[in-house]
Order: sequence, then C-alpha cells, then structure tokens
Amino acid sequence: HGTYLIAQNDEGLFLIDQHAAHERVNYEFYYEKFGQPEEASQELLLPITLEFTRAEADKLKDRLHWFERVGVYLEHFGGQTFRVCAYPYWFPKGEEQRVIEEMAEWVLSERKIDLSKLREQASTLCSCKASIKANQRLTDAEANMLLQRLAACRQPYTCPHGRPIVEIGRASCRE
Repeated sequence: HGTYLIAQNDEGLFLIDQHAAHERVNYEFYYEKFGQPEEASQELLLPITLEFTRAEADKLKDRLHWFERVGVYLEHFGGQTFRVCAYPYWFPKGEEQRVIEEMAEWVLSERKIDLSKLREQASTLCSCKASIKANQRLTDAEANMLLQRLAACRQPYTCPHGRPIVEIGRASCRE
C-alpha cells in the first residue's frame, strides 16, 4: 500500500518502512550539510516574513546568531516581525518557511542551546519534510536506489525519531 518495501536474501525476508528509510537517508545528508552552512546559503530576492509574540520576539532577538550557525539569516524587522534573508539552497523545496518556523519554535523553547543539538534538530526537521510520504508508491528503480542509499548510511536501522526501519523475518527449514 505504498508504505513498505519487501526484500529477501539468504538470511531471510525484510520488511522495510520506506518513509523511515528515506528519513534516515535524508537525515544523514542534512546533518552533513548543516555542518557546512556557510557554503550553502542563498540570498532571497523576496525575504520570508515571520511574526512572533512580543515575548518570543524579545527572546529571539538575542538568539539570531544560532540561525546563522546553520546558514539561516534571520533579522529583526521591527516590532514582532522578523525576515528571513537567506537559507541553505538544499532546504526541502516548498518547505523552507515551515522548516524555519519549526527551527524558531525549537530555539525559543530551549533553555540552553548548543550547536550540535541545533544541527541535529534542524536535520531531523528537514529530513522529515523531504521524505517519501505514506501511500506514495515507488517504482522498482526508486525502491532499489533507496535501499542502496540506506545501506550506505552510518546508522541504517532506525529513523531520526528512533522508529525501526527494518523488520527481519528469519527463514526456517521444515523437513
């Protein structure tokens, strides 16, 4: 039903959650990219404007440097308004504003921010937004490519949220 891939080899049968697998592949891609943001930011011809409450805006003004550390250039635009002037070109297409809004929610909710946690959170947000959705059927070529990319991951067994990607059914011999 566009949710699982079924594969087999000499060791048994594998049931692969294609969304979780794609999230893992994307997470590792984005985690590496967020480690080199200065090479990736593109200026926007039309900045994205974001509105916050007064308390959030006051807090956000002191935390703008954290966005720059991951390649997002957010500036105070007066009152409770901020504008995004640049973000990495590899953000999931069509999801850029939502990713930045969710990053802002996270930055505002954290008492103590460190770059590795921000990088991890931003990578998780991007990987989820860019991944295959439920009931999205893959062609054989797309499924094979996903499995090859998953096999190359450092941690191919769980998605960034901790859900298992693969269920293994062991073959048993009956005489």
